[in-house]
Amino acid sequence: MKAFIKIFISIFTVALFASCEDVIQIKLDEGSKLLVVDAFINNMRVDQKVRLTYTDSYFSGQNPPPVTNGAVILKDLTSNTSYTFTNSGNGDYIYPITTADTIARVDHDYELNVIYDGKMYTSYGKQKRSTVVDSISSNFREKNAFTEEGYYCKFWAFDPPGPEPDYYWVKAFRNGTMYNKGGEINLAFDGAYSAGADGFIFIPPIAEGINRFGEPYQFGDVVRVEVHSISKEAYFFLFQVQQQTTNSGLFATTPENVKTNINTPDGATKAIGWFNMSSVGFLEKNIN
Repeated sequence: MKAFIKIFISIFTVALFASCEDVIQIKLDEGSKLLVVDAFINNMRVDQKVRLTYTDSYFSGQNPPPVTNGAVILKDLTSNTSYTFTNSGNGDYIYPITTADTIARVDHDYELNVIYDGKMYTSYGKQKRSTVVDSISSNFREKNAFTEEGYYCKFWAFDPPGPEPDYYWVKAFRNGTMYNKGGEINLAFDGAYSAGADGFIFIPPIAEGINRFGEPYQFGDVVRVEVHSISKEAYFFLFQVQQQTTNSGLFATTPENVKTNINTPDGATKAIGWFNMSSVGFLEKNIN
């Protein structure tokens, strides 16, 4: 009898685990396509880009389809200057920058105009100051139970004091490739995550957030840190993006629509996305 019970349990266990391998096909409603505007413009001496795409189905597994028949105009309301971006035909709208100039200036007010399907989409933003990245330090660690072998980096910078809060998006690059996963969105409110760090050095979780988990830098790598100023609204937009893209596991919350500051005209296809003007402090370091 005991032998029979053991055999029965073994067969039941195999069947149970085999059933876990069944593929379940989920059919979702396609829904209407929306216009997506990715317009993070900065004062760096590189060509500036606004990207226009359509939303795609959840399980497409492909890059979003580009909008190739739009137009993008940026207006500096403070200096009464307009900048027309060139349509590259692949969803990218480019404005070339000379090495001696920029279209983004601190304390200037801006208006973004996107023309699509005969409709004008608008958004507004103000250029904020950033900070200076003083240095990047690196520390070699041997492999142990908690870390992989390699170099772990930290940037050093102070949040400029007053007169109002500063908000930042800290971007990290390894050999020219940006760390852009949802969990790698590194945000700062002054020098920390909340009020009370005005004028202080950036706290370690932010300063050390330029390392990718489980993939430390190696000898010969080039580490680049960029500290982009963002508006308060952009800060909470990116914070929501971070939450939604890392929202998984047993205690995941119900997904929600991410906010947008792109104004949709009456009767037009709804637009989502974000427009922000940034000042950038940056520094590179060769690990050697």
